[in-house]
Amino acid sequence: MLRKNKKAELLQENVIFIVLNVAFFSIMILFLYLQSSSIHIKEEETAKQIALLIDASKPGSEIELNLENFFEKIKINKERSITIDNNKNIVVVRGTENSLYEYSYFNEVNVEYNLKENKLILIVK
Repeated sequence: MLRKNKKAELLQENVIFIVLNVAFFSIMILFLYLQSSSIHIKEEETAKQIALLIDASKPGSEIELNLENFFEKIKINKERSITIDNNKNIVVVRGTENSLYEYSYFNEVNVEYNLKENKLILIVK
């Protein structure tokens, strides 16, 4: 009789172990999926892209950047989503009211920017 209980106990422990592992890995996969499609990733990508373009440009350059993918995902007004601070040399990108991503650039230039439809136009002076 003791032997049957021991086998049942071992089976029960293995089933619980497998169920907990499946639940844990399911939650991990869900978390990674939600993070990869998150607006925060798009904010970071866009800020870095703009800053690197400013760093690589020379005074007198005019750059047109298509941001259609970014504007599809944001949850605020387009005009408020991107700001460039020439005093601090920082690009600030907002995807929602509560989130933002700042990225600095090193090129000592003044940058004027305009949004036309889904394009950002940078004028480097």
